Amino acid sequence: MNPLLPALLLPLVLLGAAACQSRPAPALPEPARTIDTAALGRFYEQKPEWRPCKGHKGFQCADVEVPLDYRDPEARTLQIAVTRLKAAGPRLGSLLVNPGGPGESGVAFARSARDAFTPRVRERYDIVGFDPRGVGQSNGIRCLDDDQLDRYHATDSTPDTPAERRRLRTMSRRYAEECQDKSGWLLPHMGTQNVARDLDILRAVLGDRRLNYYGASYGTQLGQVYAGLFPGRIRRMVLDSVVDSAYWAGQVQEKQLIALDEEFNRFLDSCVRHGCALGSTLKEARSNVWKLLGRTDEQHLRSPDRRKVSDTDIHTAAVLLAMEPRLWSTGRQAFAEAARGEGRLFRRLADTARGRSPKGLYDSSIPAWMAVTCLETPEETRRKRATDGQIAWMAGRSPIFADVNNTIACSYWKPASLPQKAIEPRDTGPVLLLNNTRDPRTPMIWARSVAERFSGAFLLANEAEGHGVYGRGACVNRAVDDYLIGGTFPPSSGCSDSGPDY
Repeated sequence: MNPLLPALLLPLVLLGAAACQSRPAPALPEPARTIDTAALGRFYEQKPEWRPCKGHKGFQCADVEVPLDYRDPEARTLQIAVTRLKAAGPRLGSLLVNPGGPGESGVAFARSARDAFTPRVRERYDIVGFDPRGVGQSNGIRCLDDDQLDRYHATDSTPDTPAERRRLRTMSRRYAEECQDKSGWLLPHMGTQNVARDLDILRAVLGDRRLNYYGASYGTQLGQVYAGLFPGRIRRMVLDSVVDSAYWAGQVQEKQLIALDEEFNRFLDSCVRHGCALGSTLKEARSNVWKLLGRTDEQHLRSPDRRKVSDTDIHTAAVLLAMEPRLWSTGRQAFAEAARGEGRLFRRLADTARGRSPKGLYDSSIPAWMAVTCLETPEETRRKRATDGQIAWMAGRSPIFADVNNTIACSYWKPASLPQKAIEPRDTGPVLLLNNTRDPRTPMIWARSVAERFSGAFLLANEAEGHGVYGRGACVNRAVDDYLIGGTFPPSSGCSDSGPDY
């Protein structure tokens, strides 16, 4: 579900020995037929042509054909980009992975497999990543060019004058219209259900009777939708940082605002404890953040590339700081720079959040995120996003993060809305859910709700802050590895792999 997590936040690998007896996972239900209909048969039966991935030693690349529209599979098709790192030892199967977003590249995530997955998992599984439709190498959506995107992201996303609101609406309308002009053929087919059907084709062409899957953040939503469509085809499924499928896409963003604000307070508390340019108390630090946001609304910080660093950039950077304690040291330095009128680190954080490289090139993560979010938000809701009342309401919900749900472009989106419905209770067999107890993006209550919905699911709560669980330490890694390799759930329902004090 998170379009903002950069590659530097990929999990750190920590290993530990087993401490006590794990429990067997529930028995698997009988799998459904591999091929749903005769019309889809040729997609399920294709054989990928694997080739070495240029510039990525040890990885193989292929393209897998899927229907653009599953209601008309004989019409236009898409090529889904796939990469894999083959198992180092006796192979259990393929582990398909999705890092979230929607909009993050699964190909790029899989290429970090040597860091993101433990040696135990890499020994037994082919790690397989794919770019979902509309992402990266799978017809990645491009709405504006790089210069236009610089101007779009420079628009004040927390407008407080009529002129600023008019400009924000103008830029948002242009964004939506350009998306329609360039990718209108693909936008109506970007929904999670289509990606889940693509996932099942990938499972089959990789030669697996059942799916082995690791999904993080929005990747957990994709996993749940897959479980709703194909409950008998799951062998192992790890859902890390769990989105509750009871909420449609835009509603998820709104419900995260207060949690983000609370976690940002924890960052400020850490800043104060370590020595902070914002002040010596939490109250003083928060007050000075407000003053900085107010000041940079008019007087921008300096940046080496001469782009202005405004309050909008600081808002965007604050999302990363709220989500990930591993960035807190960088955040302290960024506020120290800002006290001197400099914005180098805030520029870097904001660019990372928006998918902009140091060379000024944007990836497809934000437009793909926008496409799925707009498509899966109810029509009535998305049409009112650009109203003054809605903009003011969002600012009142969480002033520091008022622009985190800045989906005003959805008001001008052309494809008809396809809001995602909650996955009804399912007998999915064993599913391992992971969640940090103080995750601002996917609160623990969501994971508990999903655990109740899926019979056979096991929820492992990690006593920690931040977004993303696997890779935080020996307890979590051991639980995931034992489940993926041996099919056993952990002996207890809790870990406390919080990492160092950031």
